Amino acid sequence: MARHLILLAVSATFGVTATAHSLLNVRLLIIILIFLCFLYFSVGLSLKALSFHLVIMGIFLGAASFSDHRNKTAYHGKESQFIITFTDQPNIDGNSLKGFVGSEKGERLVLRYKITTELEQEKLSQFLRIGLSCPAEGTLQIPEKNRNENSFDYQRYLFRQGIHWIFKADSISLQECKEGGNSILVSIRNLRLKGIAYIREHFPEESSGFVTALIFGDQKYIDEEDLTNYQRLGLVHLLAISGLHVSFLTGMLFYIGIRVGITRERMMMAILLFLPVYMLLSGASPSVVRSCSMAMLFFLLLLFKKRISASAAIGSTYMALLFFRPNMLYDIGFQLSFAVTFSIIMSSSIFLQYPKKSMQLFILSFICQLAALPILLFHFFEVSLLGVFLNVLYVPLYSIILLPFSLISLLIHLLLPSFGQPLISLLNFTFVICNKAADAASELPLASIPFGKPPFLMMLLLVISLIGLCLAWEVSFEKSKIWCGMIIVLLLLQYNLQRFSPFVEVQIIDVGQGDSILIILPFNRGNYLIDTGGQITFPIEKWAIKRKKFNTADDIIIPLLKSKGIHQLDKLILTHPDADHMGSAKELIDNFKVAEIMIGGWSEEQYRDMDLVTVARQKKVKMTVLKRGDQWVAGGARFAVLSPFEQEENKNDSSIVLFTELGGVSWLFTGDMGEEGERELLRTFPQLQADILKVGHHGSKTSSSAPFLEQLQPKAALISVGKDNRYGHPHGDVIGNLEGNGIKVFRTDEDGSIIYKYYKSSGTFRKTLP
Repeated sequence: MARHLILLAVSATFGVTATAHSLLNVRLLIIILIFLCFLYFSVGLSLKALSFHLVIMGIFLGAASFSDHRNKTAYHGKESQFIITFTDQPNIDGNSLKGFVGSEKGERLVLRYKITTELEQEKLSQFLRIGLSCPAEGTLQIPEKNRNENSFDYQRYLFRQGIHWIFKADSISLQECKEGGNSILVSIRNLRLKGIAYIREHFPEESSGFVTALIFGDQKYIDEEDLTNYQRLGLVHLLAISGLHVSFLTGMLFYIGIRVGITRERMMMAILLFLPVYMLLSGASPSVVRSCSMAMLFFLLLLFKKRISASAAIGSTYMALLFFRPNMLYDIGFQLSFAVTFSIIMSSSIFLQYPKKSMQLFILSFICQLAALPILLFHFFEVSLLGVFLNVLYVPLYSIILLPFSLISLLIHLLLPSFGQPLISLLNFTFVICNKAADAASELPLASIPFGKPPFLMMLLLVISLIGLCLAWEVSFEKSKIWCGMIIVLLLLQYNLQRFSPFVEVQIIDVGQGDSILIILPFNRGNYLIDTGGQITFPIEKWAIKRKKFNTADDIIIPLLKSKGIHQLDKLILTHPDADHMGSAKELIDNFKVAEIMIGGWSEEQYRDMDLVTVARQKKVKMTVLKRGDQWVAGGARFAVLSPFEQEENKNDSSIVLFTELGGVSWLFTGDMGEEGERELLRTFPQLQADILKVGHHGSKTSSSAPFLEQLQPKAALISVGKDNRYGHPHGDVIGNLEGNGIKVFRTDEDGSIIYKYYKSSGTFRKTLP
C-alpha cells in the first residue's frame, strides 16, 4: 500500500507539471512514458492499475489548471491609492521597508517603501505589526523577469504565490492605521514577531540569527558570510525547521506530559492542537508544513488506534499538499524537503545493514546528498562533496546540542534572566566555534564544485541512475556498483561539459548601469570577462545601511559563470578604473578563480591602492598591463589591443579597446571611449571596420560619432545600459545615428542580457527578455 502511494505521488507530480509545460511537451511525454514502462515491466502493474495512474494524473492536472485559472489580478496597474494590511512579518532593512501585504481587494502585493529618516525607521519598527491596515499611496509595478541567462525569475516566483504586482509606496499614513481584527491567526503571527525581537535584543549578534532560524524559521538575520558558508557546504538545511525539529519538540512535549501524569490520549490531542500553532510560529515554510502535516497525520491515526508507515505518511501528505496548493511543487524548499525525507524513509533498509552508528550516519548523509543532488544542480549549479562528511558532524551537533540548547536558553531567559544569561553566553561561544569551522571548511578544494546547469538528458539520466542505485543497494552493495559508476561518469561528463562544447559565445551581461561582457571560446580554450559592472556608492548614515548589499559579482556574474560550468576565468580585462566597470572586481577575485587580470597602460597608479589589487596579490593572480600593439591568440581567435597608447586626461578615452574575430564576425569592444578617442582611432587605423560594435560609454552622446559609425560600418550595435538609469543613456541622437546607418541595435535595458552563439558556419543573437 505504502509503495503504491509513493508511485501515485509521482503520477500526481506529472499531472501538476503538465499544466505548466502542456501535455504536448515532448520531454514531459518521454518522462511519463518511461515511468509507465517502469510501472508495467518492473513493478508489474496491470493495465487497470496503469489506467488508475492516468486518472490520478488527470485529477491533479485539473487541480493545477483550476489553481491557475483563479490566479488572476483585480488591478489594471493605474491605481494609486490603497488600503494595505500587513499579513506577514514586515522586513525593515536599513532605509527600506519590504514585505507582503494584502489589499482591500483581497489580493497579495509585494510592498516596497523607502524610509527617509532614522526617526521614521524607529517609528515603523515599533508601530508595524501583522494585522495592521493602513492607507497608502504609490504605484503598481510588474515584477521583473530574469534579465540574465539561468538567473532567478522573480516574476514567475511571485506569480506562483498568486502575486502579480509590486506596490512601490510613496507614503504610508501611519496615523490612520487601524487594527484589522485580533484573530487567533494574527495573534500567533505577532507572537512570532515578539519572539524574534526578544532574541535579537537579548542574544549576542553572532548567535541571534542562528537561534532565530532554529526556533522561528527566519534566516534573514544570519550574517551573510556565515549563511553563504553553510550554503556552499550543503549544511544550510540545518538552519531550516524540519522533521528533526518537529520530532524533537513533539517528543519532548509528549515525554513531559506523560511524566506529569497526563494520559497518552490527552497528550496526543494536545500535540494535534500544538502542531498547527507551531507551524505558524515557525514561519509555515514548505519543510515546516511537510513535517507538521506528517506528524499530525501520525498522531491522529494513533489516537484512533491506527498505524501508518512513514512512506505512506509522506505519500499521503505530499499528494494532499499538492492537490490544494499545486504551485508548491516549484518551491525549492518543498522539493528538497520531500526528496530528502523520501530518501531517508525509503533507504532505511540500506543504512540498517551497517551495525556501527557512525557508519549508519555517514550512509544516511550520503543518501541525503544524493537525493538533493539533481535539485541542487538544477537550481544552484554546484554541490559540496565535503558536505557529505560535514553533515556527519554537524547533524548530531545541531540536533542533539544546539537546537535543544537554543530552546532551553530562550525559555530560561524568559523565566529567569539572570540564570539564562550564562547559558546564552555558552551557546554563543558554541555557535562561534561552529561558524569558524564552517568558514575554514568553505575554503577547502571540495567545499563547493560548480557543475553547471545540466541539460534535460543529463538530468533524466542522473535521476534514473539515482533511483537505480537505491533499488540495487537495498539488495546488496555489490549490485549497486554499476549504478555508482554510472553516476560518477555522468557527473564527470557534466563537470567537463564545457571542454566538449564547440560553440563560441559572447554574452553582454545585464549588470544594470555598467559593463560586463563574457567571452567563451570553444572547447574550454579560454573564458574571458571584460569588466565586472559595479555600483557607484555614496556615503550613507549607519542606520540606512542594509544587511545585504547588492553586488554584481556575487549576485549576477558568479552565478552565471557557475551555471555555464565555468570553473576559471582565464582573463579578467578591466577596461578602465570606473566603478561601473570594475566596482565588483574585488568580490569576483575573492570568490572565483581568476588566472590573469589585465589593466590599461598609464592607469596603474589609479589601481594601486584598490582592494582588488590587494586580494589579487594574496591569491597570486597574474597582473598584466595592456597597451596598443599587444595581442594574443587563443581558440583560433586573435585579440588585438588598439588602445590605450598614451596618457589621457579623460580616463574614458584611456579605456582598453579590443578588436577580435569571434564566431565568423569581427568585434570591437570600446569600453567608455568617447569621440576624441574615436577620432584618434580612425586616424591610426583608417581601414578599421567591425561587424559588431560594443557601443562606448553606454550610448552616451559623447561617443559613437557619425564619422566613427560610417567608417566601421557595423551590422549590429550592443549597448550595456541600466533600465531607467538617471543619466538618460542611451542618448536619442546615438540611437538615431545607429538606426540611420541601418545598424541593428541591442540594449540590455530593453533586452536583458544579449547572447551571440556561433557554431560551424552560422551564429545568432538571442535576447533574454522577450
